[in-house]
Amino acid sequence: MNQPVPREGVQVYRNLLISLRLLNADRMRYSDKVPRSRWGDAIAFFLTERGWTQRQLAEKASLRPNTLTNLVKHGRDSDTATLSRIAAALQVDLSELFMTREQIEVLRAYKENRVERLKEAVMKELSETVGVLVRQELDKRSKADNAAAGRKRAASAKR
Repeated sequence: MNQPVPREGVQVYRNLLISLRLLNADRMRYSDKVPRSRWGDAIAFFLTERGWTQRQLAEKASLRPNTLTNLVKHGRDSDTATLSRIAAALQVDLSELFMTREQIEVLRAYKENRVERLKEAVMKELSETVGVLVRQELDKRSKADNAAAGRKRAASAKR
């Protein structure tokens, strides 16, 4: 059975964390010296980017909000299943949760560059195809006009 921790035990633990500088004394938050998980930073980045709250993401990923708080703010470890649900809710690849913000930006720039190159290739192919079709149509009309002009000359020569 789990017995509640006496209040003085909690205070002793809090004071110990403060003295070790693992907890900020002015606020009940873990200090920057507590190592954060890489995915916590990535999740925070994606939340900010989308303008979502942790509660919104928790609902979309079918997680408890405090699970996300533990991941993002406290840098807690997580299992792959939970991270997969978060990645699916964010509509990103699971590997993006293990990247730094800079790496995510580089990946996005690369993807956008690939999209831009693909757009350029499609536009070039499309313009070349349209150019060929226009030339063919002009040739047909030119031949038809020449044939009509030839018939007119032949008709006027018979008169």
